[in-house]
Amino acid sequence: MKIILFRFEKELINFLECNITDKGLFIDKKEKVSLEFAKTRGQKYQQILNELNQIKRNYDFNSFAYQSPQKYKGAIKDEESFANTAILHLFCEQHNIDLLELTPPIVRDKLALQNKDLKGLLEYEKKTLSENHSITKSDKLIDGLALLSLVKDLLLSNSFR
Repeated sequence: MKIILFRFEKELINFLECNITDKGLFIDKKEKVSLEFAKTRGQKYQQILNELNQIKRNYDFNSFAYQSPQKYKGAIKDEESFANTAILHLFCEQHNIDLLELTPPIVRDKLALQNKDLKGLLEYEKKTLSENHSITKSDKLIDGLALLSLVKDLLLSNSFR
């Protein structure tokens, strides 16, 4: 199963192509797209749509996933990232692309874990991912990748939904 994982920031789209198999999680390609040259919000949103169309054309994938701008308590910390993520939702709806939202509460519920257990597992996954892949603990995508890694067995069995 191939997944394109996104993390939107105010002026940047971070994404990577990830292959999930029964043998593990493999990072195929990691990219960043700058949005800093868009002068208006409309231009920025159009650039996001253009980039998503290009990714759709250039990558072979089963699903898109994104690291939600919501944190542990569900608060939206970055409104711009939230708006950019809304564009992703619209794009996926229009193109019939499966979209996975990755937040600690969603993953905790799917795995039936306590909050403190999830936090420990996330730290362990981040450490393991940074040791085994070309991704650092300070990388913007590490949290989303750790959440994705925790639910990979559910994704493969098609029981994440």
